Amino acid sequence: MNYRHIYHAGNFADVMKHLALALVLEYLQRKDAPLCIIDAHGGIGMYDLNSVEAQKTREWEEGIGQFKDAAIPEDFKIYYDLVKHDLAAHQYAGSPKLINRMLRVQDRLIANELHPEDFETLKENLRREKNAVVTNLDAYECIRANIPPKEKRGLVLIDPPFEKTDEFQTLIKQMQEWKKRFATGVYLLWYPIKSHLAIGGLKEAATALGIPSTWCVETLMYPRHVENTFNGSGLILFNAPYQVPARYEALLPFLKERLGLVDTASQWLVSDR
Repeated sequence: MNYRHIYHAGNFADVMKHLALALVLEYLQRKDAPLCIIDAHGGIGMYDLNSVEAQKTREWEEGIGQFKDAAIPEDFKIYYDLVKHDLAAHQYAGSPKLINRMLRVQDRLIANELHPEDFETLKENLRREKNAVVTNLDAYECIRANIPPKEKRGLVLIDPPFEKTDEFQTLIKQMQEWKKRFATGVYLLWYPIKSHLAIGGLKEAATALGIPSTWCVETLMYPRHVENTFNGSGLILFNAPYQVPARYEALLPFLKERLGLVDTASQWLVSDR
């Protein structure tokens, strides 16, 4: 539990992840039926970009900071409108805050964080929110304990810090459990791309799982073969809501230009319905 997201808040990977999160939520909320959202690796909820940690890396400047004076496409606006006011105050909202800002009265957020200090901070940042519960569990235990949700409709966000060398193997086992417990749930899984990581095995396992409408997108800051660096990041979306992949793909040229990406790629791992 050494990972602290404050060093990376608002970086290009956050942009890619939180954009997908916002698009998925926006679509799911087109139905009036209540929705349960589980944020399994919640972090602290709000990040001070003037902090010593954030200033040490300044990763946000090459991420969300690249959109300050941009002409914003409508679908990107769904996400950007959630964070632009924070940026003016040199802050960046993490996924629990973003989700909470999109909640309707009938929706519910379970925000989980294992790190003891970050858990307390997250609890404080969400303490006034009636529809949000903060838990202090292992991420996979949190997911198991809350699926299927009573609402019967749900989105689960999984973005591990990947501190453990066997994280990919753990995810492959956990994915099978998710399908058994809540096969109709929407799952958004984030992963890092580094030259030595077994990304192919993760995508093969996601394909073999056979959940309909499983889609994958990857964005690269550096070519895949470059060693000893964080080359990029990927997302796997299970039970992808209708048109969300196409809408995301339509934004990739804009994102590539603004973020200086060297490459983007997307594909269906399991065909849509």
